[in-house]
Amino acid sequence: MAEQIDADISALRKDLGQMRADFVKLSDTLQHLGRHGVSEALDKVAGSAGRTRDTIQKGGQSLIDEIEERPVAAAVVAFIAGMVLAALFARRS
Repeated sequence: MAEQIDADISALRKDLGQMRADFVKLSDTLQHLGRHGVSEALDKVAGSAGRTRDTIQKGGQSLIDEIEERPVAAAVVAFIAGMVLAALFARRS
């Protein structure tokens, strides 16, 4: 029992450290916005959104290609994933 509590406290400390780092990043971003204005920030957001869109499109296309190459395996994986999700949701309710 004490080991679990120590593990939980350790995990909590790690999470708090990550939150602290995230708040520092957020603070830096807000300071940058104050110094350089909103238009530069919007340009960065647009560039980031474009890169994210491209990454998602490439990932989606590779997934589609893999499904087309192995339709039976993809169907089995999808079925198993569906059964796992159904079991999880049935257990929750």
